[in-house]
Amino acid sequence: MIVLKWLFAIIFHPIMIVVILFTLIMPFMLYGDLKKVLTYEVPTSNPTLIIISLISLFIYLAMKIKFLGKPYRKVTMLLPALQMIVYTCTALSIGLTLVNKWADEGLYSKGWAITLALLAIVAIRLGMSFLYWKYPIVQRKGDR
Repeated sequence: MIVLKWLFAIIFHPIMIVVILFTLIMPFMLYGDLKKVLTYEVPTSNPTLIIISLISLFIYLAMKIKFLGKPYRKVTMLLPALQMIVYTCTALSIGLTLVNKWADEGLYSKGWAITLALLAIVAIRLGMSFLYWKYPIVQRKGDR
């Protein structure tokens, strides 16, 4: 059983390094796609929610399995920062989906598309704020 655990770790960690790098770059890529759709009024392909799901799976495994998460817990802010980036990417991806609906099908006006995208981003940011208020990364002094 120990051999399988180490074998899985040998496969997991190189993939996780790529996931970390890709997660750090992904919000900039999504922002660029959003800007292109608004500028040129042409929809883009949007497989980002699937990619975010896969990234979330690897981050979840690193957080829940102590053996796999040891290197990432050494850098104390890495896993929470990756969580926040995933939430931001989810918000941008939902906003991009709403703007793509405008550019592709003309479902609503450009102003409504931008407003709905901004509301989606604000709603997810508020949800993230509530999550970290309810379950803080660092213990508050009165909670010990």
